[in-house]
Amino acid sequence: MSALINITLRFAAIALTSACLLSAVHAQSTITVITTADGPTEGFNDPTPVTPVGGNPGTTLGAQRLFLFESAAAVWAELLNSPVEIIVNAQFSPQSCSPMGSVLGSAGGTTVHADFTNAPVAGVWYSAALASSLAGSDLNGGTPEINTTFNSAIDTGCSGSVGWYYGVDGNPPPDRINLFPVVLHELGHGLGFQTFTSVTTGQFISGTPDIWTQFMFDTEFDDFWINLSQPQRQASAINDPDLVWDGPSVNGAVPEALDPSQQLTVSTPPALAGNYPAMMASYGPPVPIDGLPGDFVFVDDGTAPDATDGCEALTPASAGDVNGNIAVIRRGTCNFTDKTLNAQAAGATAVLIANNVPDGLPPMGGDAPGITIPSIGISQQLGNDIQAQLPSPGVSGVLDYDFVNLAGTTNGFLRLHAPNPVAPGSSVSHWTTAATPSLLMEPAITPDLFDDVDLSLNLFEDIGWSVNFPTEEIFSDSFETIL
Repeated sequence: MSALINITLRFAAIALTSACLLSAVHAQSTITVITTADGPTEGFNDPTPVTPVGGNPGTTLGAQRLFLFESAAAVWAELLNSPVEIIVNAQFSPQSCSPMGSVLGSAGGTTVHADFTNAPVAGVWYSAALASSLAGSDLNGGTPEINTTFNSAIDTGCSGSVGWYYGVDGNPPPDRINLFPVVLHELGHGLGFQTFTSVTTGQFISGTPDIWTQFMFDTEFDDFWINLSQPQRQASAINDPDLVWDGPSVNGAVPEALDPSQQLTVSTPPALAGNYPAMMASYGPPVPIDGLPGDFVFVDDGTAPDATDGCEALTPASAGDVNGNIAVIRRGTCNFTDKTLNAQAAGATAVLIANNVPDGLPPMGGDAPGITIPSIGISQQLGNDIQAQLPSPGVSGVLDYDFVNLAGTTNGFLRLHAPNPVAPGSSVSHWTTAATPSLLMEPAITPDLFDDVDLSLNLFEDIGWSVNFPTEEIFSDSFETIL
């Protein structure tokens, strides 16, 4: 038997930026929360009086935070089997916070271990919680397996919201950020949803790969990370959409968990005819299931330096052209929702937003209740090609769906988050933002998430956890609403 190897990490944090609990059987895990990092009147110990809310009976701010945190920990405890207690060190502390973007929380394993008793794969790192569970003994010597920090500044209103929502019912008001899925997400990182390989250099810790490298596959290099060279791993970390997860449990669940992907089908002119990948917006109505046809028209808001960014009301002439047609807008300068609202006001039937960088599709995030037309994101190159054909001979097509290549997949494999340039604390150790419906372990929490751990549980099974799948079948609520 190989000797036990372990390394203490300097809090390998994975950051997250801005129904009833699942039922499972044969739960065996114990996840204990300790809050010693907070002072006597801060964080989990904050004595500020509050009113119980959304199934949370706490009457102080600290008590509500602790109840919610322990409730989220209980979800993971029901789904993961471990003969060893998992200890989570949790704290609330002020973090970066502004209306332009806020850090919600961060988490990570405190140590990694290799070649321990019962290790499924020799010579690779495992996170502390998973390693101890597999070994059947506490490899951390009683110290926490997971460190977590959550942003207490959110409650000051600095993010543009009123503050955190501490209910555990999944029904936050629109002016508050739902904390429950944020905690569930960060605990997921601590339990093993992260690679310990450097995403900026491609270097293994102490020259040893981690268990994730057995399943991270680059479809361009046609190999797993464990077999790639360090420069190849460095390149793969920014190789969206070619960096994917290739594990049997995730692969088997993808067809039932994900929706068809958004696409744009160009019909004329013949030079552009074909199907192009597109990004569905998180705001506004979805594209109808049978598609939305129309002629494409670039907007003109008459404002320098880019009159096609749609950040101001369209000129009268442009509004006349856009009315009854599909508006094409350049990304940049203002929010996607502002662009869409300006095109909608001009009578557009739908919106295409062309990326302003060469790689990938625009993320199409945002929230605006007043939007009543569909929006999708397209590549910069397609935007350029459409503009080159206007006004003559003109471009027409259909916003529709690809029922073969599911949302967030490449060649049937679920993509990992691999933007270019690297996003520290976010790249690789998350699912792609292109997945539909949104997944818990994407780099940002969306409003439709609550307590469903979705495909993260399948990933945990791939890396070695003994899991208890919920009795309910996995299905896509968001797509069923448009069938």
